Amino acid sequence: MNIKKEKIKIAKEIYLYEKIILFLENWKPGDEIPNYVTKTIGDFQLADNVDNLIIMIKSTIKTLQERTLDDYKLYLNQIIEKENIKFGSNNLILAPVGSGKTTFLSNLAKKQKGNSLLLVSNTTLKDSISPSDDRTKKIIGNRTYTTQNKNKFGEGNHETYVMSYAEFGKKVETNNQFIEKFSLVICDEIHSLSSYQQIDNSVLLAHAIKTLFAKYDKIQIFYLTATDEHINSLQKRQPEILNNVEKYDFRNRDDIKKYIHLASYKIKNLEQIRPHLKSRLEGFTYFGHKIYGFSRTIRELKKMEEIALSEGYKPLVLWSVNNEEYPMTKEQLEARSELLRTGYIPEPYNFLIINSAMQEGWNLKDKMVKLAIMNTTNETERIQALGRLRKDLEVLIYRTNDKITQDDLYVDLPIEFYNTPLTTKLKEKLCSKLDLRNNRGEVMKWTSIKRVLINQGYSISEGFVYLNGKKQRASTIYTETN
Repeated sequence: MNIKKEKIKIAKEIYLYEKIILFLENWKPGDEIPNYVTKTIGDFQLADNVDNLIIMIKSTIKTLQERTLDDYKLYLNQIIEKENIKFGSNNLILAPVGSGKTTFLSNLAKKQKGNSLLLVSNTTLKDSISPSDDRTKKIIGNRTYTTQNKNKFGEGNHETYVMSYAEFGKKVETNNQFIEKFSLVICDEIHSLSSYQQIDNSVLLAHAIKTLFAKYDKIQIFYLTATDEHINSLQKRQPEILNNVEKYDFRNRDDIKKYIHLASYKIKNLEQIRPHLKSRLEGFTYFGHKIYGFSRTIRELKKMEEIALSEGYKPLVLWSVNNEEYPMTKEQLEARSELLRTGYIPEPYNFLIINSAMQEGWNLKDKMVKLAIMNTTNETERIQALGRLRKDLEVLIYRTNDKITQDDLYVDLPIEFYNTPLTTKLKEKLCSKLDLRNNRGEVMKWTSIKRVLINQGYSISEGFVYLNGKKQRASTIYTETN
């Protein structure tokens, strides 16, 4: 089974059922019933059945949403155990988001006879793993401690010291005695160490890099990340830095669990997200769906916020709590606190917009997020920002430096054009209604629209129909659900 293809099919089914619900909610006696509605739910007398039909379709949507297609796929830890992989002293693990790196880390620490050291990219992530208050630490019970709170709770005798790379750099500034206290060292999101060191030219992080990539007789070191761009950059600057490191790349394996996006569209600038926002507003408002956005700078965050507001959404914009030039408001800080605590975008917001200050150290568990907008051309930034979302994503929109073609455009096909023979007159009506523009600003004709539709996964058959006794050529748009 092609899992991604099957997931796309299910997503399209759900999308079409949602379209039908919106049609039924707005239907009035005497309104024309689109061909696709009757072909999907039957030829009912709507006047007496609308409410029941809506309930029935919502139940069908729920059943589709609960389908599990990844059961045969394996977590990282399962693959390692199945293949009996034996690791050496220094091990670089490249694994996709959603593959279970956290479980792998936990199992590594539990198997240790000695003490473990877990290094993370920032204090937010450190605090989420090993909270500062004992009550929360007892609930988690993962045998971790920090410099700020050395109390340990939970079952077992193992213990794991959690600290940021910057804190570690300070510890090994003059010698390596600190790292030699541990039998296992785990470097999570290792790409961030190289990235942060280069950005700030940090001496402390340079000490951390030098110490962590050395080989020790009695210490096993693991480096984990979903992207190796910054690791490769580090190796270019320091060609011998990975001499002691064995690389294990699980990212492109067909049998590993991972989060995927089912459809993607490119943009050159933020203004190009407007058609996507316009076409989804009614459905997102009715069903409670949400959007997740990323931009680098506060100026870009505010631009995305402005677009979101003008298109009818309720954006929540968050950046660094330490930014003195642009301090966040009390409302922002309260919403941020709830988001980090629960992993859900708080009410009344339906569009979360963040920058790199919140790129790591928390998880977005909100199942209502269906669309993500990554306003960055940097692949690592995109992967890490998307890594906060702990689910498959229906639609990804991302910025690119590549040429934008007609295939990158998005068509929100009105339901009355589904499964209906389109004569020349109906094709002209469809083109006018979509109002998609080419690079010259002209309304796109059917030939171009057809290519966009096929790129989005629709199939189009050619045939003939008879109207008023005359044979006319017609095209019919189908979906993968037909």
